[in-house]
Amino acid sequence: MKCITVLYPLKGNETFDFDFYGRRHVPLMQDILGKSLHRIEVRRGTAGADGKDPQFTCVVSILISDWTGYEKAMATRTQELLDEVPLFSKVMPIIQIDEVLYSSVDGKV
Repeated sequence: MKCITVLYPLKGNETFDFDFYGRRHVPLMQDILGKSLHRIEVRRGTAGADGKDPQFTCVVSILISDWTGYEKAMATRTQELLDEVPLFSKVMPIIQIDEVLYSSVDGKV
């Protein structure tokens, strides 16, 4: 399994539209990724114990169970996702892809 982490920086992006993201962008991702998608998790950054602002206003984890299926879906529909970014964010995200070695939720490697 792989995890795509999408990080939207807070700086310059204080008006990130979580409503739009959850109502429209997440369903679009689900439609595009289909059965290759295992789970998607959207988190809002909050102040730390020291009261400082978070580095990221939004962090998204997209767990992919079928990487080949993911690549096939994204090969034809990536632009749809990119075109929506200005509708909810003032900055483009930082994206990192990881291999999931262990998950405490399911205990599987």
